[in-house]
Amino acid sequence: MNNELHSLYDSLVSVLRKEIEVYRKLHDSLLYEKEILAGSSVNEIYENNYRKETCILKAKMVKEVRTKLLEKIISALNLDGRDIRLSTLLLHGDDSQKKELEECRLTLCSLLMNVNELSKRNKALLVSSLFYVRKSIDFLGQIISPGVTYLSTGKLKENHLNGKIVSREG
Repeated sequence: MNNELHSLYDSLVSVLRKEIEVYRKLHDSLLYEKEILAGSSVNEIYENNYRKETCILKAKMVKEVRTKLLEKIISALNLDGRDIRLSTLLLHGDDSQKKELEECRLTLCSLLMNVNELSKRNKALLVSSLFYVRKSIDFLGQIISPGVTYLSTGKLKENHLNGKIVSREG
């Protein structure tokens, strides 16, 4: 392996480690988000969203750098660049680089799966919370303005309310 290619591989490992660091921060933010959502602190939610947005922007920047490095490596190895993966590049590096690339690949795969799962869980929590907030608003709206009490057939309309507001003033 020539010096240029060796240097490109070392740079790729470095970039992958930065990417891992960014995704770990995103992972931690998603874990924290679950706690925040349970506590309902709006300010903390905003702060955590800012941290997540920062992580996502950093991940995009690191991905661009990684993509450019991959293009240079593909060019240096004279490979067809249509479907190049890290596992393909493992075949062309020296032993230490293969080991480092494989470690980075496995760590990134695991992190991305965890981030995806945490995002799905947090989304489900948000959807559920939103459902109950909407039901509460509907309930309060029915109490404040119950609307029509009789149907066009003359029968009494059922509101299906789960509670009543009682006024003791009189």
